[in-house]
Amino acid sequence: MRMGQVLRFQKPRKSDQTLCRNGHHKWRPVKEDPFAVHRGELVTRFRCEKCGKEKVKAT
Repeated sequence: MRMGQVLRFQKPRKSDQTLCRNGHHKWRPVKEDPFAVHRGELVTRFRCEKCGKEKVKAT
């Protein structure tokens, strides 16, 4: 029998999680839906690169 190849996975960095918990997100606009209309206003959706949280901002 042959042994399988051992894969090393990267652990999530603790500093990224701590920064997001303290409100320091890395916001990037969502490319799939660049602009959307919500209640008659033009809005842009943003997603945090580190934790995946989303926010909507009227433009």
